[in-house]
Amino acid sequence: MADILEKFGKRVQFSCFEVECTEKELSELFKRIDKLINKQTDHVIAYPLTKNSLKGETAICGKREEKTPPM
Repeated sequence: MADILEKFGKRVQFSCFEVECTEKELSELFKRIDKLINKQTDHVIAYPLTKNSLKGETAICGKREEKTPPM
């Protein structure tokens, strides 16, 4: 799972990844995830954030690495 998610974004915690992508890329990501997970025991949640989320402001504490574009 991590290998797939790291192709689209970066790991920010053990089970948490930060991904910036288009709707098309998100659809492709979920197609790959769907083939991998056990639907009886596993789940993946995406929390979409828009420019209007938090009124366009992001609160970050500490250093943040620059994002790497999806492959």
